[in-house]
Amino acid sequence: MNVLQSLKSLSAYPTPSATLQDIAEGCGLQYDAELTPEMRNSKEMKRAKARAYAYLITAPNISQNGVSFSFTAEERKQFKKLAVDLLKEIGDDTSSIGTKYGYVGENF
Repeated sequence: MNVLQSLKSLSAYPTPSATLQDIAEGCGLQYDAELTPEMRNSKEMKRAKARAYAYLITAPNISQNGVSFSFTAEERKQFKKLAVDLLKEIGDDTSSIGTKYGYVGENF
């Protein structure tokens, strides 16, 4: 198994390969590198998994080839928990996971 396959295996959701490649490379991993036991437990791999889960928190509900993919609010909370737990384990900042920005109301 390589890094890209490992990240794809986190969910059946059809996350684009380019997104997972970008996540892996952004975490200092080669997406086509063989996943060794040492790499599986590395900070970089845990950071990549957390970012893949963070992507799923805001992933849109879709239908593809007659199959629908949607997450409940509870499933999205679980993805956030998994991401936060992985980042805490390696000592990374967790404040941006699942953060939504925007304005609600009439007056600034």
